[in-house]
Amino acid sequence: MQTTIPLSPTLESPPVRAALVVQKFGGSSVADADKLRASARHAQEARARGLAAMVVVSAMGDGTDDLLALAQTLGSGAADKRELDQMLATGEQVAISMMAMTLRSMGVPAVSVTGGQAGIRTDSVHGRASIKHIEGIRLEALLAQGVVPVVAGFQGVSDSGDTTTLGRGGSDTTAVALAARFGGECEIYKDVDGIFTADPRIVPEARIRDAVYYDEMLEAASLGSQVIHPRAVELAKKFGVPVRVLHSQRAGNNQRGTVVVAEDLSMESRVVSSVVLKRGVGRVSIRGLKNVPGVQSAVFTPIAQAHIPVDDIIQEDDGPGTIGLTFTLDKTDLPEVNAVLQSIAPGLGAQALRIDGGLCTVSAVGAGMRTSSGVAAVMFQALAAEEITVENITTSEIRISCVVNEKFGERAVRCIHRAFGLQSGAAEAAQAKLLFEAEIKPSGSQTQNA
Repeated sequence: MQTTIPLSPTLESPPVRAALVVQKFGGSSVADADKLRASARHAQEARARGLAAMVVVSAMGDGTDDLLALAQTLGSGAADKRELDQMLATGEQVAISMMAMTLRSMGVPAVSVTGGQAGIRTDSVHGRASIKHIEGIRLEALLAQGVVPVVAGFQGVSDSGDTTTLGRGGSDTTAVALAARFGGECEIYKDVDGIFTADPRIVPEARIRDAVYYDEMLEAASLGSQVIHPRAVELAKKFGVPVRVLHSQRAGNNQRGTVVVAEDLSMESRVVSSVVLKRGVGRVSIRGLKNVPGVQSAVFTPIAQAHIPVDDIIQEDDGPGTIGLTFTLDKTDLPEVNAVLQSIAPGLGAQALRIDGGLCTVSAVGAGMRTSSGVAAVMFQALAAEEITVENITTSEIRISCVVNEKFGERAVRCIHRAFGLQSGAAEAAQAKLLFEAEIKPSGSQTQNA
Protein backbone atom coordinates (compact mmCIF):
# COMPACT_ATOMS: atom_id res chain seq x y z
CA MET A 1 0.00 0.00 0.00
CA GLN A 2 1.51 3.31 -1.01
CA THR A 3 0.35 5.77 1.60
CA THR A 4 2.17 9.09 1.97
CA ILE A 5 0.39 11.35 4.46
CA PRO A 6 1.94 14.72 3.60
CA LEU A 7 0.96 18.09 5.00
CA SER A 8 -1.29 19.73 2.44
CA PRO A 9 0.81 22.23 0.42
CA THR A 10 -1.93 24.85 0.77
CA LEU A 11 -1.81 24.69 4.57
CA GLU A 12 1.45 26.29 5.71
CA SER A 13 0.98 25.37 9.38
CA PRO A 14 -1.89 23.63 11.15
CA PRO A 15 -4.01 25.59 13.63
CA VAL A 16 -3.15 25.10 17.29
CA ARG A 17 -5.40 22.45 18.87
CA ALA A 18 -5.44 19.83 21.62
CA ALA A 19 -3.77 16.43 21.23
CA LEU A 20 -5.84 14.21 18.96
CA VAL A 21 -7.39 10.78 19.33
CA VAL A 22 -8.99 9.07 16.32
CA GLN A 23 -11.72 6.66 17.40
CA LYS A 24 -12.95 4.02 14.99
CA PHE A 25 -16.22 2.10 15.49
CA GLY A 26 -17.09 -1.03 13.56
CA GLY A 27 -20.50 -1.92 12.19
CA SER A 28 -21.59 -3.96 15.23
CA SER A 29 -20.69 -1.01 17.49
CA VAL A 30 -23.07 1.36 15.68
CA ALA A 31 -25.80 -1.15 14.75
CA ASP A 32 -28.65 0.67 16.51
CA ALA A 33 -29.49 3.81 18.50
CA ASP A 34 -28.40 2.39 21.87
CA LYS A 35 -25.05 1.22 20.52
CA LEU A 36 -24.54 4.54 18.76
CA ARG A 37 -25.02 6.38 22.06
CA ALA A 38 -22.65 4.04 23.91
CA SER A 39 -20.02 4.54 21.22
CA ALA A 40 -20.52 8.30 21.09
CA ARG A 41 -19.78 8.53 24.82
CA HIS A 42 -16.16 7.63 24.10
CA ALA A 43 -15.75 10.78 22.01
CA GLN A 44 -17.54 12.75 24.73
CA GLU A 45 -15.17 11.31 27.38
CA ALA A 46 -12.11 12.10 25.25
CA ARG A 47 -13.16 15.74 25.01
CA ALA A 48 -13.74 15.80 28.76
CA ARG A 49 -10.09 14.73 29.16
CA GLY A 50 -9.00 17.72 27.07
CA LEU A 51 -8.40 15.82 23.83
CA ALA A 52 -9.57 16.65 20.33
CA ALA A 53 -11.59 13.75 18.91
CA MET A 54 -12.13 12.50 15.38
CA VAL A 55 -14.54 9.61 14.79
CA VAL A 56 -14.45 7.05 11.97
CA VAL A 57 -17.38 4.68 11.48
CA SER A 58 -18.22 1.65 9.36
CA ALA A 59 -21.65 0.91 7.90
CA MET A 60 -24.24 0.13 10.57
CA GLY A 61 -24.66 -3.54 11.50
CA ASP A 62 -24.70 -5.71 8.38
CA GLY A 63 -25.19 -2.71 6.12
CA THR A 64 -22.40 -3.57 3.69
CA ASP A 65 -23.54 -7.19 3.40
CA ASP A 66 -27.10 -6.03 2.77
CA LEU A 67 -25.94 -3.73 -0.03
CA LEU A 68 -23.87 -6.53 -1.57
CA ALA A 69 -26.89 -8.84 -1.44
CA LEU A 70 -28.98 -6.16 -3.16
CA ALA A 71 -26.41 -5.85 -5.94
CA GLN A 72 -26.35 -9.64 -6.39
CA THR A 73 -30.05 -9.58 -7.32
CA LEU A 74 -28.88 -8.13 -10.66
CA GLY A 75 -26.76 -11.16 -11.45
CA SER A 76 -23.92 -10.19 -13.78
CA GLY A 77 -24.72 -6.52 -13.27
CA ALA A 78 -23.05 -6.71 -9.86
CA ALA A 79 -19.69 -7.18 -11.60
CA ASP A 80 -19.47 -3.44 -12.37
CA LYS A 81 -16.92 -2.48 -9.72
CA ARG A 82 -17.23 1.28 -10.16
CA GLU A 83 -20.99 1.23 -9.60
CA LEU A 84 -20.60 -1.25 -6.74
CA ASP A 85 -18.24 1.19 -4.98
CA GLN A 86 -20.76 3.98 -5.52
CA MET A 87 -23.40 1.82 -3.84
CA LEU A 88 -21.30 0.43 -0.97
CA ALA A 89 -20.10 3.88 0.05
CA THR A 90 -23.65 4.81 0.99
CA GLY A 91 -23.54 2.43 3.98
CA GLU A 92 -20.90 4.55 5.71
CA GLN A 93 -22.68 7.75 4.71
CA VAL A 94 -25.77 6.65 6.62
CA ALA A 95 -23.62 5.73 9.61
CA ILE A 96 -21.74 9.04 9.79
CA SER A 97 -24.98 11.01 9.71
CA MET A 98 -26.45 8.89 12.48
CA MET A 99 -23.30 9.24 14.60
CA ALA A 100 -23.10 13.00 14.06
CA MET A 101 -26.76 13.39 15.08
CA THR A 102 -26.16 11.19 18.12
CA LEU A 103 -23.19 13.30 19.25
CA ARG A 104 -25.14 16.53 18.76
CA SER A 105 -28.03 15.17 20.83
CA MET A 106 -25.47 14.67 23.62
CA GLY A 107 -24.25 18.25 23.37
CA VAL A 108 -21.11 17.45 21.37
CA PRO A 109 -20.62 19.55 18.20
CA ALA A 110 -20.09 17.18 15.29
CA VAL A 111 -20.15 17.22 11.47
CA SER A 112 -20.38 14.19 9.21
CA VAL A 113 -17.80 14.03 6.40
CA THR A 114 -17.56 11.53 3.54
CA GLY A 115 -14.21 10.15 2.45
CA GLY A 116 -14.16 12.54 -0.50
CA GLN A 117 -15.12 15.52 1.65
CA ALA A 118 -12.34 14.55 4.08
CA GLY A 119 -9.83 14.73 1.23
CA ILE A 120 -8.90 11.02 1.29
CA ARG A 121 -7.32 10.56 -2.13
CA THR A 122 -6.87 7.04 -3.49
CA ASP A 123 -5.78 5.23 -6.61
CA SER A 124 -8.41 4.03 -9.07
CA VAL A 125 -8.60 0.33 -8.11
CA HIS A 126 -12.29 -0.09 -7.34
CA GLY A 127 -13.04 -2.43 -4.46
CA ARG A 128 -9.42 -2.53 -3.22
CA ALA A 129 -8.22 1.06 -3.47
CA SER A 130 -5.07 2.28 -1.68
CA ILE A 131 -4.75 5.69 -0.03
CA LYS A 132 -2.31 8.01 -1.82
CA HIS A 133 -2.57 11.04 0.45
CA ILE A 134 -4.97 12.92 2.70
CA GLU A 135 -5.69 16.62 2.27
CA GLY A 136 -5.97 18.30 5.63
CA ILE A 137 -7.61 21.70 5.40
CA ARG A 138 -11.26 20.85 6.11
CA LEU A 139 -10.62 18.40 8.94
CA GLU A 140 -8.02 20.65 10.60
CA ALA A 141 -10.46 23.55 10.46
CA LEU A 142 -13.20 21.50 12.15
CA LEU A 143 -10.80 20.31 14.87
CA ALA A 144 -9.59 23.87 15.47
CA GLN A 145 -13.22 24.96 15.97
CA GLY A 146 -13.75 22.26 18.60
CA VAL A 147 -15.97 20.20 16.29
CA VAL A 148 -15.76 16.40 16.10
CA PRO A 149 -15.40 15.34 12.45
CA VAL A 150 -17.28 12.07 11.87
CA VAL A 151 -15.52 10.54 8.88
CA ALA A 152 -16.81 7.75 6.67
CA GLY A 153 -14.41 4.83 6.81
CA PHE A 154 -13.70 2.42 3.97
CA GLN A 155 -13.88 5.03 1.22
CA GLY A 156 -12.09 7.80 -0.63
CA VAL A 157 -12.05 9.48 -4.01
CA SER A 158 -9.75 8.92 -7.00
CA ASP A 159 -8.01 11.64 -8.99
CA SER A 160 -10.79 11.33 -11.58
CA GLY A 161 -13.39 12.13 -8.90
CA ASP A 162 -14.84 8.62 -8.63
CA THR A 163 -15.81 7.18 -5.26
CA THR A 164 -13.59 4.25 -4.30
CA THR A 165 -13.66 1.73 -1.47
CA LEU A 166 -10.65 0.28 0.36
CA GLY A 167 -11.90 -3.29 0.67
CA ARG A 168 -12.94 -5.26 3.74
CA GLY A 169 -11.53 -3.78 6.92
CA GLY A 170 -10.97 -0.48 5.14
CA SER A 171 -12.39 1.58 8.01
CA ASP A 172 -9.46 0.47 10.19
CA THR A 173 -7.10 1.70 7.48
CA THR A 174 -8.95 5.02 7.27
CA ALA A 175 -8.67 5.56 11.03
CA VAL A 176 -4.95 4.78 11.25
CA ALA A 177 -4.21 6.89 8.16
CA LEU A 178 -6.01 9.86 9.72
CA ALA A 179 -4.13 9.39 13.00
CA ALA A 180 -0.86 9.34 11.05
CA ARG A 181 -1.83 12.39 8.98
CA PHE A 182 -2.87 14.52 11.96
CA GLY A 183 -0.40 13.23 14.53
CA GLY A 184 -2.69 11.43 16.96
CA GLU A 185 -3.34 8.10 18.63
CA CYS A 186 -5.86 5.62 17.27
CA GLU A 187 -8.47 3.72 19.25
CA ILE A 188 -10.19 0.80 17.54
CA TYR A 189 -13.52 0.01 19.21
CA LYS A 190 -14.97 -3.44 18.71
CA ASP A 191 -17.42 -5.78 20.44
CA VAL A 192 -14.48 -7.48 22.21
CA ASP A 193 -12.40 -6.33 25.20
CA GLY A 194 -9.07 -6.38 23.38
CA ILE A 195 -6.72 -8.77 21.61
CA PHE A 196 -6.74 -12.32 23.00
CA THR A 197 -4.34 -15.25 22.80
CA ALA A 198 -6.99 -16.89 20.57
CA ASP A 199 -10.58 -16.26 19.57
CA PRO A 200 -12.45 -16.67 22.91
CA ARG A 201 -15.45 -18.04 21.02
CA ILE A 202 -13.25 -20.99 20.03
CA VAL A 203 -10.98 -21.15 23.10
CA PRO A 204 -12.97 -20.11 26.21
CA GLU A 205 -9.79 -19.95 28.33
CA ALA A 206 -8.07 -17.49 25.96
CA ARG A 207 -6.53 -14.52 27.78
CA ILE A 208 -6.45 -10.85 26.89
CA ARG A 209 -3.06 -9.35 26.06
CA ASP A 210 -1.96 -6.04 27.58
CA ALA A 211 0.31 -5.34 24.61
CA VAL A 212 1.01 -6.84 21.19
CA TYR A 213 3.88 -5.88 18.90
CA TYR A 214 3.23 -4.46 15.44
CA ASP A 215 4.93 -7.44 13.75
CA GLU A 216 2.92 -9.96 15.80
CA MET A 217 -0.32 -8.14 15.06
CA LEU A 218 0.53 -7.83 11.37
CA GLU A 219 1.15 -11.57 11.10
CA ALA A 220 -2.00 -12.40 13.09
CA ALA A 221 -4.13 -9.98 11.05
CA SER A 222 -2.78 -11.33 7.76
CA LEU A 223 -3.50 -14.87 8.95
CA GLY A 224 -7.16 -14.29 9.74
CA SER A 225 -7.43 -12.44 13.06
CA GLN A 226 -10.31 -10.06 12.50
CA VAL A 227 -9.53 -7.58 15.26
CA ILE A 228 -7.55 -5.13 13.10
CA HIS A 229 -7.12 -5.22 9.33
CA PRO A 230 -3.53 -5.98 8.20
CA ARG A 231 -3.29 -2.86 6.03
CA ALA A 232 -4.10 -0.75 9.09
CA VAL A 233 -1.43 -2.51 11.17
CA GLU A 234 1.13 -2.05 8.40
CA LEU A 235 0.30 1.65 8.27
CA ALA A 236 0.49 2.00 12.07
CA LYS A 237 3.94 0.40 12.08
CA LYS A 238 5.18 2.57 9.21
CA PHE A 239 4.17 5.82 10.90
CA GLY A 240 4.55 4.72 14.54
CA VAL A 241 0.88 5.25 15.39
CA PRO A 242 -0.06 3.78 18.80
CA VAL A 243 -3.22 1.71 18.40
CA ARG A 244 -5.41 0.60 21.30
CA VAL A 245 -8.21 -1.98 20.96
CA LEU A 246 -11.16 -1.42 23.30
CA HIS A 247 -14.78 -2.48 23.80
CA SER A 248 -17.22 0.03 22.33
CA GLN A 249 -20.01 -0.65 24.80
CA ARG A 250 -17.98 -0.29 28.02
CA ALA A 251 -17.10 2.95 29.82
CA GLY A 252 -13.70 4.17 28.68
CA ASN A 253 -12.19 4.79 32.12
CA ASN A 254 -12.86 1.20 33.23
CA GLN A 255 -11.21 -0.56 30.29
CA ARG A 256 -7.97 -2.46 30.09
CA GLY A 257 -7.86 -3.12 26.36
CA THR A 258 -4.77 -3.99 24.35
CA VAL A 259 -2.20 -1.60 22.93
CA VAL A 260 -0.34 -2.37 19.69
CA VAL A 261 3.17 -0.92 19.81
CA ALA A 262 6.72 -1.29 18.51
CA GLU A 263 8.70 -4.22 19.89
CA ASP A 264 10.84 -3.50 22.95
CA LEU A 265 14.11 -5.18 22.00
CA SER A 266 15.44 -4.75 25.54
CA MET A 267 12.88 -7.25 26.84
CA GLU A 268 12.49 -10.96 26.18
CA SER A 269 9.62 -11.58 23.77
CA ARG A 270 6.93 -14.19 24.29
CA VAL A 271 7.68 -17.37 22.36
CA VAL A 272 4.07 -17.67 21.12
CA SER A 273 1.66 -14.83 21.75
CA SER A 274 -1.42 -16.03 19.87
CA VAL A 275 -3.00 -18.82 17.85
CA VAL A 276 -5.01 -17.70 14.83
CA LEU A 277 -7.59 -19.48 12.69
CA LYS A 278 -8.27 -18.32 9.14
CA ARG A 279 -11.38 -19.85 7.65
CA GLY A 280 -12.45 -19.94 4.03
CA VAL A 281 -9.02 -20.73 2.58
CA GLY A 282 -8.63 -21.83 -1.02
CA ARG A 283 -5.60 -23.61 -2.47
CA VAL A 284 -4.32 -23.72 -6.04
CA SER A 285 -1.70 -26.21 -7.28
CA ILE A 286 -0.10 -26.00 -10.73
CA ARG A 287 1.91 -29.09 -11.57
CA GLY A 288 4.51 -29.92 -14.19
CA LEU A 289 5.70 -26.41 -15.01
CA LYS A 290 8.99 -26.20 -16.89
CA ASN A 291 11.57 -24.78 -14.50
CA VAL A 292 12.84 -21.95 -16.70
CA PRO A 293 13.61 -18.33 -15.83
CA GLY A 294 10.44 -16.26 -15.58
CA VAL A 295 7.94 -19.08 -15.05
CA GLN A 296 6.95 -17.72 -11.63
CA SER A 297 6.42 -14.26 -13.10
CA ALA A 298 4.32 -15.74 -15.90
CA VAL A 299 1.99 -17.25 -13.28
CA PHE A 300 1.74 -14.49 -10.70
CA THR A 301 1.88 -11.34 -12.85
CA PRO A 302 -1.58 -11.95 -14.43
CA ILE A 303 -2.96 -12.75 -10.96
CA ALA A 304 -1.56 -9.47 -9.62
CA GLN A 305 -2.94 -7.57 -12.61
CA ALA A 306 -6.38 -8.95 -11.71
CA HIS A 307 -5.85 -7.53 -8.18
CA ILE A 308 -6.23 -10.95 -6.56
CA PRO A 309 -4.30 -11.13 -3.26
CA VAL A 310 -2.27 -14.31 -2.72
CA ASP A 311 -1.19 -15.57 0.71
CA ASP A 312 1.48 -18.27 1.01
CA ILE A 313 3.41 -19.64 -1.99
CA ILE A 314 5.26 -22.97 -2.06
CA GLN A 315 7.53 -24.13 -4.88
CA GLU A 316 8.66 -27.74 -5.03
CA ASP A 317 10.54 -30.05 -7.37
CA ASP A 318 8.05 -31.89 -9.61
CA GLY A 319 10.45 -34.09 -11.54
CA PRO A 320 13.36 -33.61 -13.95
CA GLY A 321 13.30 -30.00 -15.10
CA THR A 322 9.80 -29.31 -13.76
CA ILE A 323 8.32 -27.67 -10.68
CA GLY A 324 5.01 -27.40 -8.90
CA LEU A 325 3.63 -24.11 -7.56
CA THR A 326 1.07 -24.17 -4.76
CA PHE A 327 -0.47 -21.08 -3.20
CA THR A 328 -3.33 -20.17 -0.89
CA LEU A 329 -5.81 -17.34 -1.10
CA ASP A 330 -9.28 -16.39 0.06
CA LYS A 331 -11.82 -19.00 -1.09
CA THR A 332 -14.04 -16.28 -2.53
CA ASP A 333 -11.29 -15.41 -5.04
CA LEU A 334 -11.08 -18.97 -6.43
CA PRO A 335 -13.47 -18.43 -9.39
CA GLU A 336 -11.59 -15.33 -10.50
CA VAL A 337 -8.13 -16.88 -10.14
CA ASN A 338 -9.34 -20.02 -11.93
CA ALA A 339 -10.41 -17.90 -14.91
CA VAL A 340 -6.99 -16.23 -15.00
CA LEU A 341 -5.09 -19.52 -14.78
CA GLN A 342 -7.24 -21.27 -17.39
CA SER A 343 -6.37 -18.50 -19.82
CA ILE A 344 -2.60 -18.77 -19.26
CA ALA A 345 -2.11 -22.48 -18.43
CA PRO A 346 -1.82 -23.68 -22.09
CA GLY A 347 0.98 -21.20 -22.76
CA LEU A 348 2.82 -22.36 -19.65
CA GLY A 349 2.69 -26.01 -20.58
CA ALA A 350 1.23 -26.93 -17.20
CA GLN A 351 0.41 -30.63 -16.84
CA ALA A 352 -2.29 -30.23 -14.20
CA LEU A 353 -4.24 -27.55 -12.37
CA ARG A 354 -5.94 -28.35 -9.08
CA ILE A 355 -8.17 -26.05 -7.04
CA ASP A 356 -9.33 -26.91 -3.52
CA GLY A 357 -11.71 -25.26 -1.07
CA GLY A 358 -12.86 -26.44 2.35
CA LEU A 359 -9.55 -25.57 4.00
CA CYS A 360 -8.38 -23.33 6.80
CA THR A 361 -5.07 -22.08 8.14
CA VAL A 362 -4.02 -22.49 11.79
CA SER A 363 -1.05 -20.37 12.85
CA ALA A 364 1.10 -19.87 15.93
CA VAL A 365 2.49 -16.33 16.14
CA GLY A 366 5.12 -14.90 18.46
CA ALA A 367 8.11 -12.57 18.31
CA GLY A 368 10.04 -14.97 20.55
CA MET A 369 10.25 -17.52 17.73
CA ARG A 370 13.23 -15.55 16.42
CA THR A 371 15.35 -16.85 19.29
CA SER A 372 13.61 -20.07 20.40
CA SER A 373 13.95 -23.50 18.86
CA GLY A 374 11.50 -26.37 19.25
CA VAL A 375 8.37 -24.31 18.50
CA ALA A 376 7.57 -26.28 15.34
CA ALA A 377 8.04 -29.59 17.17
CA VAL A 378 5.60 -28.60 19.95
CA MET A 379 3.01 -27.49 17.37
CA PHE A 380 3.29 -30.62 15.22
CA GLN A 381 3.18 -32.92 18.27
CA ALA A 382 -0.06 -31.24 19.39
CA LEU A 383 -1.65 -31.71 15.95
CA ALA A 384 -0.47 -35.32 15.75
CA ALA A 385 -1.98 -36.10 19.16
CA GLU A 386 -5.33 -34.90 17.81
CA GLU A 387 -4.85 -36.94 14.60
CA ILE A 388 -5.10 -33.80 12.45
CA THR A 389 -3.51 -34.13 9.01
CA VAL A 390 -1.43 -31.16 7.87
CA GLU A 391 -1.89 -30.29 4.17
CA ASN A 392 0.75 -27.54 3.82
CA ILE A 393 3.27 -25.80 6.07
CA THR A 394 4.64 -22.28 5.67
CA THR A 395 6.73 -20.21 8.06
CA SER A 396 8.11 -16.75 8.64
CA GLU A 397 10.49 -15.42 11.25
CA ILE A 398 7.70 -15.15 13.83
CA ARG A 399 5.00 -17.60 12.77
CA ILE A 400 4.27 -21.18 11.71
CA SER A 401 1.15 -21.84 9.62
CA CYS A 402 -0.50 -25.18 8.82
CA VAL A 403 -3.24 -25.70 6.25
CA VAL A 404 -5.76 -28.27 7.49
CA ASN A 405 -9.24 -29.43 6.61
CA GLU A 406 -11.73 -26.80 7.72
CA LYS A 407 -13.63 -29.28 9.89
CA PHE A 408 -10.52 -29.65 12.10
CA GLY A 409 -9.78 -25.91 12.38
CA GLU A 410 -11.25 -25.13 15.79
CA ARG A 411 -9.87 -28.32 17.32
CA ALA A 412 -6.42 -27.46 16.00
CA VAL A 413 -6.56 -23.99 17.55
CA ARG A 414 -7.51 -25.39 20.96
CA CYS A 415 -4.80 -28.05 21.03
CA ILE A 416 -2.05 -25.62 19.94
CA HIS A 417 -3.24 -23.04 22.48
CA ARG A 418 -2.94 -25.67 25.23
CA ALA A 419 0.42 -26.92 23.96
CA PHE A 420 2.00 -23.50 24.46
CA GLY A 421 0.35 -22.93 27.83
CA LEU A 422 -1.48 -19.79 26.69
CA GLN A 423 -4.47 -20.53 28.95
CA SER A 424 -2.57 -19.14 31.98
CA GLY A 425 0.46 -17.01 32.64
CA ALA A 426 2.09 -19.71 34.77
CA ALA A 427 1.59 -22.43 32.14
CA GLU A 428 2.89 -20.14 29.40
CA ALA A 429 6.02 -19.36 31.43
CA ALA A 430 6.59 -23.07 32.10
CA GLN A 431 6.36 -23.91 28.39
CA ALA A 432 8.73 -21.05 27.53
CA LYS A 433 11.20 -22.43 30.09
CA LEU A 434 11.03 -25.89 28.52
CA LEU A 435 11.64 -24.45 25.05
CA PHE A 436 14.59 -22.47 26.34
CA GLU A 437 16.12 -25.49 28.09
CA ALA A 438 15.63 -27.56 24.92
CA GLU A 439 17.93 -25.13 23.11
CA ILE A 440 20.84 -25.88 25.43
CA LYS A 441 23.00 -28.87 24.52
CA PRO A 442 24.75 -30.82 27.29
CA SER A 443 27.98 -28.99 26.45
CA GLY A 444 26.25 -25.69 27.08
CA SER A 445 26.29 -24.56 23.45
CA GLN A 446 23.05 -23.52 21.78
CA THR A 447 21.33 -25.21 18.86
CA GLN A 448 20.10 -23.35 15.83
CA ASN A 449 16.48 -22.18 15.62
CA ALA A 450 14.02 -24.74 14.30
